[in-house]
Amino acid sequence: MPKKLKIYLVLFLFLFLFFRNVSARENHNQKGIEALNRGEYREAILQFKIASRQFPDNEIIKRNLCTAYNNYALKLAEEGKTEEAIDILKKALELQRTPLLIKNIVALCINQGYEYFQNRKDREAERFLKQALSYDKNNPDALSLLGDVCYDNQKVKEAKEYWQRCLEIDPEQEGIKRRLEKISQEIEVESKLDKVSNYHFDIRYQESAVRNQEYKIRDYLEQAYREVGQDFNYFPRYKVIVLVYSTDNYQKLVNTRSLGVYDGKIRISADQVLDIKGKLKEVLRHEYTHVLVRDLTGGNCPIWLNEGLAQYEQYRGSSAELERFYKILKERDLFSLGDLEIAFSCASPELVTRAYQQSYCFVSYIIDKYGMWRIKKILEKLKEGESIEDAFRQKCYLSLEKIEKNWRKKKF
Repeated sequence: MPKKLKIYLVLFLFLFLFFRNVSARENHNQKGIEALNRGEYREAILQFKIASRQFPDNEIIKRNLCTAYNNYALKLAEEGKTEEAIDILKKALELQRTPLLIKNIVALCINQGYEYFQNRKDREAERFLKQALSYDKNNPDALSLLGDVCYDNQKVKEAKEYWQRCLEIDPEQEGIKRRLEKISQEIEVESKLDKVSNYHFDIRYQESAVRNQEYKIRDYLEQAYREVGQDFNYFPRYKVIVLVYSTDNYQKLVNTRSLGVYDGKIRISADQVLDIKGKLKEVLRHEYTHVLVRDLTGGNCPIWLNEGLAQYEQYRGSSAELERFYKILKERDLFSLGDLEIAFSCASPELVTRAYQQSYCFVSYIIDKYGMWRIKKILEKLKEGESIEDAFRQKCYLSLEKIEKNWRKKKF
């Protein structure tokens, strides 16, 4: 996923053209140059437009007007008004299609597309990225990001085409190579999946795996949308992709010991969860919680908090698991928060299980003590780029270290 691109907006050379029959007071070109030098770009644009009407064939005036448009677009972009900046550059390009102006508008379109993509406004993201390609059809950043947008919306064949074009232009992109290898396997499996859909979910499933339970899966997801959404006071306005595989295909594509995973799409091993009473509903609630946490934090969430919240929603309304986990923790040493984060990536299943148990117990304590509404505020702070320590200090008025110490004093 590309980072925001540098905007190549620079001041052009201002040229002054002397008109024999125009007095200094009426010389709008000169007035435009003076306004440019003061940074008054809207005034400069007005003066150059008047001069251009007076002398429609004068290339210097046209160039100066492009300068004013260009630098005004830079100012708007710096103020975060990217769409307005793009519209201004379009006016400049109607006058002159210079390489610099094209670089500027392409960079702005990609930046705007990336921002929409991050906020799950995929239609808008696609629109701006296609605009970027209309000016530079071989831009690797636009092609790569457009592939990401299509992939997240289960338009996997289109995603593959964009990534292939990107790799042809820049063969050194190892990340794109890995994505293409992965997506080729997914297309082979997912092109054969059946579909059931509603307003909130796009569910693709392998009929032999779901055993006629596809509508139960849909209903459980809708229940999660309502109930988990109420806890977080957040309801996505896009369709969440849910892929339901047989055990063999799940292991082939996901390669994990868990029964479900969220990697931008919810993926579950249907025939495994259907064999355990109540597990289907729990797994769907768990993975759907990850959807909300990613959206609310922009992906900036520690694993222990993310997994703790997912388990909290997974076991919502039942104290049995919490009591069982506390009993297990009482017999073992607890991880520090730093070690807890590391434990999730350990090869040892026992350590990973303990990490899940501790995260669930600690997060449940935080929610009981400070309220779910405060958790939501913490997640929003994480999205703004705050560290987990600063987010807790700002919203709970205690350091995370102190909160953890208080929890450890609790009688398990």
